[in-house]
Amino acid sequence: MKRIKDKASEVENMENARAAYDTYSYQKHHRDYVERFDKNLEKNLQTILEFLSSEEWTPKGYKRKIIFEKKKRILAKAPIEDHVAEAISIRPYEKELYDYSTYRAPAVKPGLGTHAFVRILRNELFKEDQEENMYYVPLDAHHYFPRMDHGILKKEIERKVKPGKLRRNLFKVIDSYPQGTPLGIKVSQILGQIYLARFDRLAMRFFDIGENKEKLDFWTSKYIEGRVATATADDYTDLCKGPQYLSHVFRGYIDEGIPHYLRFVDNIIIRHKDKTALHIITQLCIMHLSRDWHIEVNKDYNIRPTWMGIRVCGYVFYHDRVLVAKRNKQKLARKVHQLQKKGYDEESIRRKCASQLGYIKHVNSIHLIKSLGMEKTLGKIIRRRRVKAPFEGLTAEDKIKFSSICNYASEKTGGVFLSTRFC
Repeated sequence: MKRIKDKASEVENMENARAAYDTYSYQKHHRDYVERFDKNLEKNLQTILEFLSSEEWTPKGYKRKIIFEKKKRILAKAPIEDHVAEAISIRPYEKELYDYSTYRAPAVKPGLGTHAFVRILRNELFKEDQEENMYYVPLDAHHYFPRMDHGILKKEIERKVKPGKLRRNLFKVIDSYPQGTPLGIKVSQILGQIYLARFDRLAMRFFDIGENKEKLDFWTSKYIEGRVATATADDYTDLCKGPQYLSHVFRGYIDEGIPHYLRFVDNIIIRHKDKTALHIITQLCIMHLSRDWHIEVNKDYNIRPTWMGIRVCGYVFYHDRVLVAKRNKQKLARKVHQLQKKGYDEESIRRKCASQLGYIKHVNSIHLIKSLGMEKTLGKIIRRRRVKAPFEGLTAEDKIKFSSICNYASEKTGGVFLSTRFC
């Protein structure tokens, strides 16, 4: 593995500073602190470059902010000068830092992220038969970012970054927070990838137990005991072949490694055709994470059959389809219904729900979109063009469902309208 070497000439220049600031400030120019920074942009960037060149820059501290999205999260808001300084210092090395983690952990990587994770998992389930992916286990790290060990994190950085300004700047960011890494800055995303990058490769090699005879013999005996203890009628044929055959099967799994491994930041999904082997993999994962990375895994994990659906990233993955999670589906349906009751037309609702509609369009959601009346198809456009307006000046977009009129009148009159006119 080639380590990153400092390139001061590529970092400490105005061209890199402007490019880094443009990346940071994208779609943020309406914010007051960005507007203030823009008024003296060249001077502010030059000041930051001087601090980086002389190594006088240190993070100024963070403001605590608590948000509730499914669960409580504590964010650390940094000053804009720190955001820009961090962006400038890591921009020339960004690709190399992201490439340190395997493609099996595509989260937060430019051009990959959630969409790549969804594509990898979906395509593998569609391409391979169910027997190859019979079981899966989801492992979720408990408070991943707040509980990162600074000593371990620095050692992982030293494996990838040579001594120099980049390493010292990353260490400054790590030391600026009392425990773990602050949520809300870009460097934390990179550190979250680097922290478990070595674990990803170790897990995909089946934790190298095939290279140690004592470990190999121990886990082979555990596999044979597990197969016998949990045997069903379907396992009768394999058990009749004896322990030597079961030992050969398990050692074949070790030689193959764990090809169906995926990680999305702090969520790990492992699939395997053998339930007993997956139990051993789970034990090894938890042991290595807790011992070598000081990470506690949430205790709600269990091994499940894949035909029940793999729930991750707000989607549910099956072998023949991908659906949106129930919570996200209900949230979208409620919002569309509320906007319809307020009298918004279809195009306005589509614009207001653009992010949620775009999120569910990556899966098999045609029926859901149609049931909400949010589809945008050629047939629907043609039908609208054929609508004959009863009065001059009206268009197809002015057409309102009769049920919407009744609901609106009922709300305004407290039900009196319906009771006097239609009852």
